[in-house]
Amino acid sequence: MSELEKTAPNEIYLIVGDTDKDCNFNELSEVTWADLPVYEETAIKYVKSSQLTIPKSIVEMINKEIMADAVTKFAMFHEGFERFWLSYELQMYCAKKKDYALVSVYLAGKALGVDLVKVVEG
Repeated sequence: MSELEKTAPNEIYLIVGDTDKDCNFNELSEVTWADLPVYEETAIKYVKSSQLTIPKSIVEMINKEIMADAVTKFAMFHEGFERFWLSYELQMYCAKKKDYALVSVYLAGKALGVDLVKVVEG
């Protein structure tokens, strides 16, 4: 994520000018960004979405320990965590509720066929 993306507000509006005339998006004088809409009907709202990330080493541990299709892997992870048959390292990572939830979201996304969590080095 760039520095600009990190510091941008969560919501921003593209103000396209008066509705009485045609707006030319190629001319910057007619297109402006604002923190608040001037008129709701002439503004397009953009919401910045945050990106969840999970360390690649954790994903590798999960893939090594649970050999199954994506849907079964999701279920087996939860069973393995509850019954303590996952590796000590993976158990310790998931001991924090937010990290357990993060792994759950990562696996749920894989089961649904979408990337909800980005895998990063670390």
